[in-house]
Amino acid sequence: MERPTALFFDLDDTLLDGFAAMQAAWAVVLAEVCPPLGCEPERLREAIRREATEFWRDEGAVAHWRVRLEEARERVIRQALLAEGLDPGWAPRISRRYGEEHRARLQPFADTYETLERLRTEGFRLGLLTNGPAALQRDKVERFGLARYFDVIVIEGEFGAGKPSPLVFGHALRSVGAEPHRAWMVGDNLYADIGGAKASGLTATWIHRGRLKLPEAPPALPDRSIAHLSPELWEALELASSPCQTGL
Repeated sequence: MERPTALFFDLDDTLLDGFAAMQAAWAVVLAEVCPPLGCEPERLREAIRREATEFWRDEGAVAHWRVRLEEARERVIRQALLAEGLDPGWAPRISRRYGEEHRARLQPFADTYETLERLRTEGFRLGLLTNGPAALQRDKVERFGLARYFDVIVIEGEFGAGKPSPLVFGHALRSVGAEPHRAWMVGDNLYADIGGAKASGLTATWIHRGRLKLPEAPPALPDRSIAHLSPELWEALELASSPCQTGL
C-alpha cells in the first residue's frame, strides 16, 4: 500500500461529534415537551428511534431525504407521536427545538484540529466530503473554521450528488490532482464512505470512535479500522511509508 498524497474526510461523526450532540439535544427537548404531552421521555425517544430506523431503511429514498433533513425529521417525529397515541401537531415544534439544541451542542472531536493541522503541515492534499443539505453543512464548516484546512469541499446539497456516488470521489480526486490509489477516505459510514471510496479505487479507513461495531455482513469492508484520528491515523500513514510497504 503506497503512502497517500491526498486524504478525504467525512464530516459528521468523523470530525464533528454528532452523536454526542444528538444524545444531549434529545434529552433537553424531550424533558421540555413530555410533561405537557403526558408521556415518558425515554418511551418517546425509543419510538423516535424505531421510526427513524424504518424511515431510513429505504436506500432508494435516502438520497432524496438527506438534503431535506428538517422535513425528514419532522415526518419521523410525527409518526412516533402517532404510534404513541400523542398529538402529532407537536411534531414541528419538537423538530425545531431539536435542531436548535443539536446545533448548540455540536463540537469537533478533540483530535480534529490537531490532525488537520499536522496533515497540512506535512503537505497532504485534503478534501472534505459530506452528505446533507447545503445550508446546514456549510454552516458547520464555517462555524468551526474548517474551510482553511481543505483544498476541496464537496457538500451534497451544493454539488448535486452525494456519497457513495463516483461523481463525488471523481470530482474530489481531480480537484486535488490525486490518483485513486494514492488517496485515502476516512469516514464512519460503511455504505457511503467506505463503499463509495472502494468502488472508486480509494483506500478506505473506517473510523468508529469506539461506538460502532462492524456488522456481520457490512455493505463494504474497510481496508483498516480506527477508533480515533490520533494516533491511529498517523500510525497507518507511517506504516504505509515503511520499506516493507513500499518494497524499497
